[in-house]
Amino acid sequence: MHIRSPRLGLSLLAALALAPLGCKGGAPALAKGEPTDEPPPEVPSPPADGPKLVVLQSGTVVYDRPSTKGKPLGELRAGAQIARSSEPFTRRECPGGWYVVRPRGFVCAGEAATTDPSLAAALPPGPDLSRPLPYRYGRARTEGVPLYTRLPMPAEQAHAEPDLKRYLSRRGALDDEVLGAAADDVPLDPRGVPTGPPVLMPGVLGANDVGRRTVGSFFAFPSPVVPPLAPLAPRVADLEGGVLRKNSGVALAGSFTSSLAPEASEEGRRFGVTPSGHVVAIDRLRPALGTTWHGLDVEKVGLPVAFVHKAGVTAWNLKRGEAEPLEEEELERRTAVPLTGKFRTVNGVRFEQSREGYWVRAQDLVVIVRRTKFPDFAKGDQKWMDVSLANQTLTAYEGQKPVYVTLISSGRDVLKDAAESASTARGTFRVRKKLVTAALDSREVHGDFDVNDAPWVMEFEPGYALTGTYWGDGLGEAQTFHAVALSPVDARRLFHWSGPELPEGWHGVTDAMGEGTTVVVRP
Repeated sequence: MHIRSPRLGLSLLAALALAPLGCKGGAPALAKGEPTDEPPPEVPSPPADGPKLVVLQSGTVVYDRPSTKGKPLGELRAGAQIARSSEPFTRRECPGGWYVVRPRGFVCAGEAATTDPSLAAALPPGPDLSRPLPYRYGRARTEGVPLYTRLPMPAEQAHAEPDLKRYLSRRGALDDEVLGAAADDVPLDPRGVPTGPPVLMPGVLGANDVGRRTVGSFFAFPSPVVPPLAPLAPRVADLEGGVLRKNSGVALAGSFTSSLAPEASEEGRRFGVTPSGHVVAIDRLRPALGTTWHGLDVEKVGLPVAFVHKAGVTAWNLKRGEAEPLEEEELERRTAVPLTGKFRTVNGVRFEQSREGYWVRAQDLVVIVRRTKFPDFAKGDQKWMDVSLANQTLTAYEGQKPVYVTLISSGRDVLKDAAESASTARGTFRVRKKLVTAALDSREVHGDFDVNDAPWVMEFEPGYALTGTYWGDGLGEAQTFHAVALSPVDARRLFHWSGPELPEGWHGVTDAMGEGTTVVVRP
């Protein structure tokens, strides 16, 4: 389908383009407010079916009072529509008015948000919170992939992409490349717990009616978006030089096809639209599907549980003091193995017994054992996460009951001083804020590329966070800088399970909205 600048899209986007950008009196996303002795005003929460505030800029802050000196409660993304009060609470410091939003807090209407519902159609679609990856992701195939601030004209494309003709000539072969399973193909129950192996369902993430998915179909969205004429969020559009380094990742909220390309074919050229409103040529990206691997729900089976930590591991049968390998029972790397807790030593080698009856050498496993001692706070149904840097594992608890176990990737220097090395801080923390997506420090990937729109970010200390990944699969090995990296499935599970709870329609939330879940990071 071609989009040839529909009249409605032009009128709406022209309004956005002409509007000054950057909220007067606004603050950076989730910035720390100045302290004040005055309590925030007590006001009723707007009804869900009331009028909406349309958010124009990603990173728009929700404050606990009608002032930028208030405490940040969370943040909103461009395109969000949040129930608001019918009238502004006050216009002090905000000529457009401070509106009460649902379920709590105040947002300044003006350049970052508007009460005009007609502008909503011109903004990128929001994330899909029901899937392991909230957006579709791509990674730059080459160095210097341009991020356009609007639909580029042919001359602009030719200038920014000197090798454009070559790329257009090989586009067909790139589009026809067949893809495998993605993180979003893993079936989940209502809690976000995986219920089986990944399944390529017809029509899901670009798969056809027989479950075949290609590069071209992956980047084709069910409904095309309106091509932006201007950037929507310059405050957060801080990608250096307006380009993507090779392998850098970016989220796509939608795509459209335009005939405005030099020597374009009859099909035109497809562009993706980022959540912040930038435009990037799809043929410059390769899909980032996210690993389908995930941890194990242990709410019913309990501990101990082990993960196979290397390839080529076999199961064993122990008879009459001898160990016999079961050649046909090879266990893939990172296979979860529930254990009985029984072990035997044969010829100096320790074996752990699986609950299915076979045995595995202890040296081939990472074992998560039952705790004999618990922190004082581990009572009742109190939620907390136990991160072991030595084992590269995470166990989620409710009180003293383990509910989920998985592998992580922590700071690559492991147990060195976190302030002076690539190590994850150790101690007892609480989740301070949660963001559906956020940019990460490129040091998390050795500085090799930029990580934009990382999913399910749970910050527990400034500069340290649990986060989902879409760009790699080093789980079980210490490879990051300060972050605790998780698979997309695991990160989504823990994000929705942990506190503070993300209000409907919000993109981020701080612990000012509720107590954050405790995170214990230990050697």
